[in-house]
Amino acid sequence: MSKNKNKKKLIGKTNPIRCFSSDQILKATDNFSKSQVISSWGYFIWYRGVIEERPVSIKKWSCQNLSNFTEVYRDISVSSQMSGHKNTLKLIGCCLEFDLPALVCEYAEHGPLSKDGGISSGEVLPWNVRLKIAKEIATSVTYLHTAFPETIIHRNINPTNIFIDENWTAKLSDFWFCVAIPEGELYVEDEVKGVIGFVDPDYYWTMKVTEKVDIYSFGVVMLVLLSGRAAVFNGPGETPMSLNDHVSEVMERNGFDEIVDKEIWNGLGGGGDDLVLRRSQVEAFLRLALRCVRYKKEDPVSSMLEVAKELKLIEKLS
Repeated sequence: MSKNKNKKKLIGKTNPIRCFSSDQILKATDNFSKSQVISSWGYFIWYRGVIEERPVSIKKWSCQNLSNFTEVYRDISVSSQMSGHKNTLKLIGCCLEFDLPALVCEYAEHGPLSKDGGISSGEVLPWNVRLKIAKEIATSVTYLHTAFPETIIHRNINPTNIFIDENWTAKLSDFWFCVAIPEGELYVEDEVKGVIGFVDPDYYWTMKVTEKVDIYSFGVVMLVLLSGRAAVFNGPGETPMSLNDHVSEVMERNGFDEIVDKEIWNGLGGGGDDLVLRRSQVEAFLRLALRCVRYKKEDPVSSMLEVAKELKLIEKLS
């Protein structure tokens, strides 16, 4: 089957979403109580709630900070199309009775990752879970890029948009910055969107949106998972430092062990075959992350599909 035929088949799959009342949303969140907050950002707040005895995540937008309300409706549209993928936070429905629609999504018990790639409970994520998260989000982004007639670019891939369920399955969310590249085109031009530390420098300077925008951001996410550091962290003297710059600096002096979170080596004892296998995985993971962020521009990654395949191979090294 040709790629185009495959795309048409996939786009035909729909995700019917429900319409909830404001009373249901208010009851589920205890009138948007602070005690129900999962995470809070400038543009929206995620709440936990229960509707019809089912736990859900509810996304409430802030009118004050949004300059373009169409982004909210884009989030609903793309979330609905993506909900068939197991590594996407499934959209159940929405409520249209507030100033802006409230989204009702499946509940992910561990919530979104923190800026440094951890979870809210403070539990340290073992290496196999970090690798699993990267592999699963890579498949989700690949689906976003390839499953529809037009290539859709996320433009906001970062740890806080990755939810983790009770089985440690990773779920990509927040599609409001998405932009489509028309068939036959290599890029579209648009104003720069994204989070500091995750924005592709080429995109920043040219405003050209390509698949490389997501590949770069995903590479930074990999570095966050590997290092346990945020994309921008306080360096010496509390000076803000880019994780990408820090990794590049360390690589120049072959300081591999300075990059890797020491927790990754836990449970391996003093050495042996397990340590050798773990180290081979971690080194391969770092090499792939560096290719994604185009370190030294040597052997850059061509697509998210390539990244997803590489991560599956790295996982099989164990």
